[in-house]
Amino acid sequence: MSVKPQDRVELFDLLFGMSWEDPASDRRALAIQPGETLLTVTSGACNTLTLLLEDPGKVYAVDINPSQSYLLELKCAAVRHLDYCELRAFLGLSPSDQRLQVFERLRGDLTAAALRYWTGKAEAVRKGVVHAGKYESFIRLFSRVLGVLQGKKRIDGLFRCETLEQQQDYFDRRWNTLQWRLLFKLFANKRVLARRGLTADYFKFDDGSSSFSESFLRRARRAMCEIPVESNYFLAQYLLAHYRSEEAVPAYLLRENLPIVRARLDRIKIVTSDAQSWLGRQPTSSIDAFSLSNICELMSREETGRLFAEVTRAARVGARVCFRNLMVPRGVPETLASEIELKEELSRELIAEDRSLVYSRVQALVVHSRSRSERRPVMTR
Repeated sequence: MSVKPQDRVELFDLLFGMSWEDPASDRRALAIQPGETLLTVTSGACNTLTLLLEDPGKVYAVDINPSQSYLLELKCAAVRHLDYCELRAFLGLSPSDQRLQVFERLRGDLTAAALRYWTGKAEAVRKGVVHAGKYESFIRLFSRVLGVLQGKKRIDGLFRCETLEQQQDYFDRRWNTLQWRLLFKLFANKRVLARRGLTADYFKFDDGSSSFSESFLRRARRAMCEIPVESNYFLAQYLLAHYRSEEAVPAYLLRENLPIVRARLDRIKIVTSDAQSWLGRQPTSSIDAFSLSNICELMSREETGRLFAEVTRAARVGARVCFRNLMVPRGVPETLASEIELKEELSRELIAEDRSLVYSRVQALVVHSRSRSERRPVMTR
């Protein structure tokens, strides 16, 4: 069954100003070795930049949405030319009224297409590009309403919890109010998500939930009760719409990591394409690790099968894959089960520890064999 055009997520404007996948999950699942070749889905660009800390030889950042590619271009330019404090201010992590002036210093690093895009997005640059995506605007609205319903004192109390036991007790006694549950009914429904670019008619539930609100309430409870809140910068964004400290941020933004990331920027190759088509053009046995996010939720089961067929062909033996589900239960087709192994125990650990709140699955996979895929002709497109 193909996905109908009206059921697809809109991919023509900036959906994400930051990445909403936990890079710690990717780092564990992919176990990148120095010099290896990596495919990432660009999205908000944070994870692509953070994975440079693993010392890959080459990182192909692939996204079907050109706006996400332009975002990565701009973030790379900022990392290359700005010092630590300037970078935080320009991206939107700290206050600044100089972002448009700083942008003028970065223009020379941008392609003509990216320069046209960001020149036409002056207001997004002025406010800080990490806040510029449709999803971030949704999060800001969510956090504002949450602030009214729960109150600043209750929100601050959650982040003062020092142990998981305290978090669980606080959630049960103070946080899990009728207003909290109502908030998810208001925001986690198809109509609201569709207005924020997350068209939802093709979503399916496979976690026992009867609705979006019930499913996301379960995920929120796990993040608030089973994962330390102090260092969870995803939870801070959802509840406060900002990072709480200089230490609780994506790793590429840590002061001590900035020189390392800056020195490795040239290893990133930005590609605007759907992943399946791009993989079909790559040599056999050329990629060591794949960070695929949840891109298969934009695909039919048949398209998902073709994507993973290209993964097995392009992968070196022993290549690792990190793959997510948000709502749609997509995965490796049974026809490829002998070639792509699900690391079940590691996958259970990844979702249990994943800080990003929203995903229903985080899977670690290993490609074992190319015996069948080597005989499979690459489709022309």
